[in-house]
Amino acid sequence: MIIINQNCYQPMRQARIEQGLTQRELGEMAGIPYYTIQAYERGRNKPPARRLRSLAEVLGLEVEDYPLPPERPTASERNELLEKYMNLPGYIIRENWTLVLATGMEVEDVRQELLLRGLQAIETYDPSAGASLRTHLNIAMQYHLMKLARKASARGMTHVPRGVRVTICSVEALCENGFELEG
Repeated sequence: MIIINQNCYQPMRQARIEQGLTQRELGEMAGIPYYTIQAYERGRNKPPARRLRSLAEVLGLEVEDYPLPPERPTASERNELLEKYMNLPGYIIRENWTLVLATGMEVEDVRQELLLRGLQAIETYDPSAGASLRTHLNIAMQYHLMKLARKASARGMTHVPRGVRVTICSVEALCENGFELEG
């Protein structure tokens, strides 16, 4: 007897394949969109208890009543992991310099914000989801940087902050100075 829970994706996929069902067919039988089934099988999303039960019924599986949550790292483990990736905020700042400028914050303050977001991301990291910890941290920190820039600018993300020089040139001016444009 196969038992599935919210943290176990392969048994659901295995049972679906053994029964000769496609993700679309399973979704139709359980009343769930097929792309949601894909996300469950890849470990990107965790099915809520109601959906887990309907999937188990369709597949003829048993559901664990009390699935174990993924273990969270202790504070010392979290700090050790963050120390391993201390260079990541600097990399993100260099690669997204215009966003850093758009925040209106000092670079060191942005770095500290990214490190704090990194600590939060380590707590939510689930190795069974497929992404490496570095990728998880990178995405979380870049998204946080975008949120900081959006929040700082009342005019939207395209606002050019003070101190950034922008040169605007017309097509006519380019042609007058010897540049040829295709198309």
